[in-house]
Order: sequence, then structure tokens, then C-alpha cells
Amino acid sequence: MSGSTVVVDYEELTRMSSVWGEAAAAMARMGFHVAALAGSSQLLANAMFDPMGATRAEAGILRAAVGPHGLAALGASLAVDSVLLKAVVAKEQYVDDLPVHQVAALERWLVALPLQLALDPARAVRDGTRDTSAVANALIGYAAPHTQTLLELFAPSLLFRFDVAEHRPLSVDPVFGVPLAPLIPHSERAGGSVSISRYTPTWGDRPVSSIGSMLDRVGDLEDQPAASIAVQRVVGTDGTPRYVVVLSGMRRMMNTSDPEDLLGSGAAVVRTTTSYTTCVREAIDAALVPRGAEVLLVGHSEGGIVAMDLAGDPAFNGGRVRVQQVVAAGSPISSKRAVEGSGTRVLSIENVNDIVTHLDAADPPATRQSLQRLTYRFADDEHDIVGSHSVSLYARQAAALAASPNPLIIGVQAGLRPFMEGSATTTVFTMHDRRTP
Repeated sequence: MSGSTVVVDYEELTRMSSVWGEAAAAMARMGFHVAALAGSSQLLANAMFDPMGATRAEAGILRAAVGPHGLAALGASLAVDSVLLKAVVAKEQYVDDLPVHQVAALERWLVALPLQLALDPARAVRDGTRDTSAVANALIGYAAPHTQTLLELFAPSLLFRFDVAEHRPLSVDPVFGVPLAPLIPHSERAGGSVSISRYTPTWGDRPVSSIGSMLDRVGDLEDQPAASIAVQRVVGTDGTPRYVVVLSGMRRMMNTSDPEDLLGSGAAVVRTTTSYTTCVREAIDAALVPRGAEVLLVGHSEGGIVAMDLAGDPAFNGGRVRVQQVVAAGSPISSKRAVEGSGTRVLSIENVNDIVTHLDAADPPATRQSLQRLTYRFADDEHDIVGSHSVSLYARQAAALAASPNPLIIGVQAGLRPFMEGSATTTVFTMHDRRTP
């Protein structure tokens, strides 16, 4: 239609091709087992009494297994369709995501370089630096979906490559294979304290209404200089208090006086106990959350990693509180697990063009998802590292999930409903690296 926009979900098509591939393999296995029935001892025994009937049965079995319309033929056709769909998606996605404008700008600068150097050398250098940085920035998002494959093939450290192949949590650096946990500064793993923030959010007396609104609240905290954790108490119609804990992500690259910096994020990826997790524990105590209470953890970026670290700690999840659900956006948590037997559900929302989601060098499986562990992936290349990782982008994408026909998404939203209904009060906290005396 004229004026309409067609949105193609490449990630969903890639997932579909994986499902087709698995179905093709299942059909091939079934065909093998069905064909084996033609030589079964029972059929051979029946041939002694009814040779014609046994012959017809054998022919029918073989037709079902390896005939022109049998299981083997259907499986082969589906496998071909799977490969073709994957190839078409790859071709179209590579073309759509190609940073054409950034490359064109760099080409224009190169063409004009001799003249600009003669007229204004300083400006020529500034423009060249800007355009080169823009291309490099865009190429990172363009290559992000292939991070795991590239690291698995080309990382210098054999130990790192083995961990990637085995889907193990990140533990060594990709170049020398040096263990990463001991490199984390003491302040990022043994510190952590909170104080009540002066910030009073406008949404403090209202429960969340959707997954998108949860991430909007994370974004609101990230916009405030002294608001990192929010603990909301929701009392439903059943009189049971439940708690939504909102965790903001990394704010700065440079080392700061709180855990929301590059070192703090690195600590959260390679360790399970960090200054940030200590801050969350203190915030829950300060908010007077009762022992054993039902908790929903929501986080973006580093906040999502910390949410999974806490969900995987039996002293916290099952000891201090019961984590019912984790909602993480833009967080590399594919290799992290919740406490076994805790019943904690995990929803991870990932932009495949967001390099941050690939920093654990482990991509989630495209198939075999469940309510217990669901990863919703989408492709939105902003040709900018910060833009592709921004919480506002994730909030917009999550808002679209409200009308999703996916039964797993519907199940997740049903499980979140008790945290969305009732009266609410909220306490906001500021984090600090140092322990309080």
C-alpha cells in the first residue's frame, strides 16, 4: 500500500529457519526408525504365514520412510527450505544494515582531503576523525550478531575459545587466557552501600502496567544523577505485599564512586558477588522487604546482569527473598542461570545489533525456549553503539510485546500480573562503592 511501512523481523525469520532445521532432523530420525520396521522380527515371522501381506506391509513401511512423499523426502525438503530462508535473511539483513551513509561521508572526506588540507588543515583532521569514528561505530553494530562465531574462530586464547564453544560463563580474557575474576579491583567486589535518594519519581505510587513501562522506569532512574535502585512495594487485592526492584545500568566508562561504571559492569559479568549486588541487598533490607517475599527484578545493561547474579545466588534467591521473575534488557546473561529448583522465570530482551548483549560471548539458543527461560531477540541497528544499547530503544520494543500472540510472551505477562495490580509505594536509593562504617 502507498505510504505504508513494511517491518521485517529478521530475528523471527532466523528463529523460524532454525525450527525448520530441527524439524527436518527429527523427520530424518523418524524415517530411519520407520524404515527399520521393515526388517523387524515380527514382520519376518508374519511372512511365514502371510507372505503377500508381509510384502505389502514392508512396501508400505518403506514408502512412508523413504518414498517420494515419505518422511525422508519431507525432511530433506524442509532442510533445504531452512537453509534457503537463512540465506535470504542473511543477504537482506546485511544489505539493510550496511552503514551506507557513514561510509559515503568518509568517502566524501577522502575526495576533498587534498583541498581541505590546503585550506584548513585543522578542520580536515577534525572532519576525518569524526567520519572515521562514525564508520567504526557503525561497523561494530553491523558485526555484533556474529560476535560469538568470530570469537570462537579467531580468539587467540584456546581456553577462551573452548569456553565459548561449551557455552560456559566468561572467565578468561580472549587474548592470553588470563583469569578475569582476580583482576577485578577490591572496591568493585567487596564494597557497596546505599543511601536513600532525594529523587521522588512521579510513578512511585503506581504499579507497572507492562514490560515496556518497567524499562521506562529503568530509563527514568538512569536519567537521574543520584537514583540507581528503586524498590516498589505493591499490595494486591489478596493483601499480599510483593516487590518490584528496578536496577539501572552502567552510566559512565570512567571509574566513579559507585558501581555503575565500566569496572563495575566487568565485575558483574565475571563474578556473582559484587559491590552492586551488595547494594541491592542493602536496599532490600532498608526498604523493609520481609524475608521470603516475592520479588520481581528488572534491569537494563549492568542492572540486568546483577539481577541474574542475584537470581543465581541461593543465599538471596530462596534465602532472603523469592525471585519470581527476572526481566533483563540489553544484558549479556546467556550463560548465567537462576538457582536450580527456585522456579524463577527469566525474560531476556536482546537487540542482536547491540554489542553489549554479546560481551559474554554466548548467544541464546534460537529454539527450545520456555516460560522458565525466554529470550526475545530483535534486530535494530542504529549504527551507533550507544543508540543500539539505549534503554529507550528496549522500552519501545518491549511495548510492542503487549500485543504479541506468542504464547510464551502471553505466559510471561500473566505471571507478571500480580506485580501490576494494587496500591504501591516506592523508595529510591543511591549507590556507593564504599561500605558504610
